[in-house]
Amino acid sequence: MYEVEFDDGRVEAYNANKIAESIYARIDDQVFTKFYLDVIIDHQKGGDAVTMDNATFILNNRVLLKRTTRGWKLLVRWKDGTTNWESLKDLKESNPI
Repeated sequence: MYEVEFDDGRVEAYNANKIAESIYARIDDQVFTKFYLDVIIDHQKGGDAVTMDNATFILNNRVLLKRTTRGWKLLVRWKDGTTNWESLKDLKESNPI
């Protein structure tokens, strides 16, 4: 489940399939072709990524893992053949599947 924030400020929960259906329903092959993700080629961890040393926190006397995408980048190839590094947080929001 993902929380989706709309322009008017309201937030609703949607599953990945519903988000994907919405995206695919609005696709125009001529306009959006270069924005289709083809494949993830590589990944890299930046200096601000959470390490195993600081990957846990305590909540209500329970040790939990931090769930974050901070500091991670992915090298992606788009359907038009171009490649570039994108932050994982951005790809996660725009390509939820």
